[in-house]
Amino acid sequence: MRNNFNKPTTQKLAERAGFICSNPLCHRLTVGPSDKDTNKSIRTGVASHICAASAGGPRYDISQSKLERESISNGIWLCATCSVMIDKNGGLDYPADYLKKWKKDHEALIKQCLEGGKRMMIQFMTQDNQTTECRAIIKFLEQRGAFFMDYHQEVLQYVFESIKETRTYLTQVSAKLATDSPLEIIVDSMNHGCRHFMNTTHPTMTRIEMEYSLGALRKIIGINLLDMQKLYGVSVSGGLEKILPIK
Repeated sequence: MRNNFNKPTTQKLAERAGFICSNPLCHRLTVGPSDKDTNKSIRTGVASHICAASAGGPRYDISQSKLERESISNGIWLCATCSVMIDKNGGLDYPADYLKKWKKDHEALIKQCLEGGKRMMIQFMTQDNQTTECRAIIKFLEQRGAFFMDYHQEVLQYVFESIKETRTYLTQVSAKLATDSPLEIIVDSMNHGCRHFMNTTHPTMTRIEMEYSLGALRKIIGINLLDMQKLYGVSVSGGLEKILPIK
């Protein structure tokens, strides 16, 4: 018997993930407007099981009860592509511990970095002429390969130092911006992401754990760069363009 999630659980998983794929190495949004009907949206996300919903499935845990298998704690929100990917080879390449880390980091960053109500109102706020500041921020980030270089080229010590420098820079920038202005919200969101990365990484973590933590941070930086691009008309290109969210 398959223990599926009910509709309220599926909806909550999507909301807690901000309708963004929880895979730290993926940048797909999972909801958007329908071009054919202004009253409808299109969802491409999937409420996936961390441990299989039925015997024989990927990462099946015989010790789980029916309630545990269909509970929100056993679910993770992913795009349609990643939901299929994690179950290939019987889930061998994506054990439950990996998926739990994806979910924990992603939800924590969504909570800390998307600024709740302020973030929801950002598109309706008045934008000051801060394109010069935006370009300076982008220029700074372009010099930090930790945000876009291939993961196998990264050394945790150097990554940590680069993120620390970025946080110091963003703190200085934020102090000069108008309180609760759109750009301040964006900069603070990036800064919170850097802080989360620094607080949750350690020298003994494995290479794959580092990649997942760094991927989660890159996702938040990309979301904020996209907002900056939309609100201020600045260009994001080169390596940074690779971390912008995609539909």
